[in-house]
Amino acid sequence: MKKALLIINPTSGGEKALDYREKLEDKAGQYFDHVETKITQKAKDATEFAKQASEEGYEAVFAFGGDGTVNEVISGLAENEHIPRLAIIPGGTGNLITKLLGISQDIDRAIEELDFDSTNRIDIGKCNDNFFGYIFSIGSIPQAIHNVDIEEKTKFGFMAYAYRSVKSAIKDETFKVHIKTEKTEYKGDASHVIVLLSNFIGDKKMFDHNRVGYANILILKEASLASKVGLIPDFLKGALVENDKIEFFEAKEISITSDRPLETDIDGDEGDRLPVYIKVLADHIEVYSPQNQ
Repeated sequence: MKKALLIINPTSGGEKALDYREKLEDKAGQYFDHVETKITQKAKDATEFAKQASEEGYEAVFAFGGDGTVNEVISGLAENEHIPRLAIIPGGTGNLITKLLGISQDIDRAIEELDFDSTNRIDIGKCNDNFFGYIFSIGSIPQAIHNVDIEEKTKFGFMAYAYRSVKSAIKDETFKVHIKTEKTEYKGDASHVIVLLSNFIGDKKMFDHNRVGYANILILKEASLASKVGLIPDFLKGALVENDKIEFFEAKEISITSDRPLETDIDGDEGDRLPVYIKVLADHIEVYSPQNQ
């Protein structure tokens, strides 16, 4: 019997996620013999639901929510002997992971285009005891994003993030950071550190080079607003790593320490404070692809 578990964050989709429950169940029922739905009520519910599905031999787990919900599901799947395939329906504010995978940002279309005969494997990162499917970062902008509450996200969407990010960028400052990998070491000032499991931010390509099993590490060395504005032309033409204000390298294993216990971000939610140790798990999770991809 082919079994699938649907995990729905009810605050997703502008707090209308449950309106799509029947449609998603019908779609899953076209392929799976048994479809079960669980609704999250608090933090880490999605992790526990996904872990239980792995232990019970489910073939697939669906995550309907934003990047935080997807992160929780990945965390519940990552360390099990049996890892179900993952289907993602975008219901959050950023939905960066789904943009990276080419999944439609229209919920109805994303459900309709799910193809259970087509999958891609993705890398995931392990940061201390936590997992991420897309991005780890340090700096004032992720700290500002953590202060956006559910009410702001529902009312203003992505603009709530943009407003807080711009405010924090104006007041930005540098910190001392020590980053050590299996081949490279950086000691010096930084205003932001980003560890990406892709060469895209959302659907925008930042640079050409990207290897399976490696994280891309970008360090913005200066804090001034002028230095950030100066990145825009290179960002727009997909040549961000060529800017002399950026330190760039790739690695499989990364140790990051600082002169203070800085806050970190994992897939849009608050992670451990420094120090951290990050390891890339290559091709670790199989994700359903949209039709015609």
